[in-house]
Amino acid sequence: MKFMHISDVHLGVKPDAGKAWSEKRAQDIWDSFAEMIEIAAEESPDFLLISGDLFHKQPLKRELKEVCGLFARIPQTKVLLMAGNHDYIQQNSFYRTCEWPENVCFFPREEVMCFDFPEQNTTVYGLSYWHREIRQALYDEVFPKNTDRINILLAHGGDERHIPFSVEKILRHGFDYMAAGHIHKGGQLVQGRAVMAGALEPTDCNDFGPHGFWIGELTETGCRVSFYPIKKCEYIQQEINVTPELSAYAVSELVRQELQSRKPYQISHVILRGYRDAETELPLDEIAEMERVVRVVDETEPDYQF
Repeated sequence: MKFMHISDVHLGVKPDAGKAWSEKRAQDIWDSFAEMIEIAAEESPDFLLISGDLFHKQPLKRELKEVCGLFARIPQTKVLLMAGNHDYIQQNSFYRTCEWPENVCFFPREEVMCFDFPEQNTTVYGLSYWHREIRQALYDEVFPKNTDRINILLAHGGDERHIPFSVEKILRHGFDYMAAGHIHKGGQLVQGRAVMAGALEPTDCNDFGPHGFWIGELTETGCRVSFYPIKKCEYIQQEINVTPELSAYAVSELVRQELQSRKPYQISHVILRGYRDAETELPLDEIAEMERVVRVVDETEPDYQF
C-alpha cells in the first residue's frame, strides 16, 4: 500500500505581514499544495494522509471549493483529512456542510473513529478538533479493531495543550504507521513507523530547515518512508562577522555582499556577531530594508579598550 503524508499546510496564512513579499508567500503556499496534488496525480498513491491544519483558520466556502477541485484531480487516491487546532470545527464552520468529492474521507467528530478500505486491506483512524485546545491524551488509548489489517493512526498534536501522546504506546497498541502533524519541523519519530510530517511550506519566519511531504509504502515486511522537499521559500540565518575596524557603511556593504549568495527562494535573518567600534552605530534599519531580510539581530559587543 502506497501513501503520501502531509500536514500543516495553513492555506490562507499571510506570512511576514507588512513585508513586500507577504502576498507572494501566501500564494506560494497555495501553489505548493497544488504542486503536491499534481505529484500525487503522477505517483497514484492509494492514500493521501493530511494530519490537520490544512487551513490556517476557519476555511471560507470558496477556499473549500478550491480544495475540493484539487482533490477531484486525484480520484484514484483516497484522501483522509482531519481538522486541526487552527481550523477546528466551530458551530458555523463550513466543514460541517462541505460536499466533498467521493475520494475524500473527512473525520467529522472529536472522538476517534475509523474508515475501512478492504481493497487496500487498510483501516485509518483519526478525529477532528472541535476546540482550539485538547489536553486529554485521546490517542494513547486507541486500539485497532482488526490487527489483520494495515492500521494507520492520523494524529494532530504532541504538546501538553494539543493532545499529548506517547508514540511508543500507540505503536505497541498495534498501529503500523502513525501519520502525525502539528509540529512544523518534520522528521521520523520512530524509523519507518511514525512520522511528524512538518509544515508543507514554512508559515512563519522562525520555521527553519527543509519542508515538504512524505511518500511511503507499507507492506507485510514493514514500512519505508522518504522525504521530498518543496522549496518555494526557505528561511535562513545569515551570520555576519563584525570587526572593530569596520565603519557603519562597511558593515552595510558586507551584509549586502553576503546576501547576494542567497538562493532566489531564501529569506534571511541577518545576525551580526563579533566586536564593533564603541563609537560606531550599526545601520540596523538600513539592513532591515534590504531585499528579503525578515529580521536583523545585533549580537555584537563594543570593543572597549580597558
